[in-house]
Amino acid sequence: MSWVDLGPAEPAAPDEVRDVRVGARLVGLARVGEGWVAFDPWCTHAECPLTDGWLEGDALRCACHGALFDLSTGAPLEGPAVEPIRLFPTRVVDEHIEADVG
Repeated sequence: MSWVDLGPAEPAAPDEVRDVRVGARLVGLARVGEGWVAFDPWCTHAECPLTDGWLEGDALRCACHGALFDLSTGAPLEGPAVEPIRLFPTRVVDEHIEADVG
């Protein structure tokens, strides 16, 4: 695994969704409950930025066309998307969020 630092795990608003730049790559990051979920930030339907969307419980709603993705599996729960989003393993080390974005 190749862990990268996504920034401090500072207190965040519940249901926070943001993007983080890792080199030339963007990674989506969502505060779900007491943990963090890192994901590929582009909707599999029309490549809209999922970080413009919002959380609905443990799922992420795309702001462009309304696709809903399960943040525990990446699977689409509602269309129009039919392909899952990629999720990345995350952990908190020394109060920083890390993800394996391999």
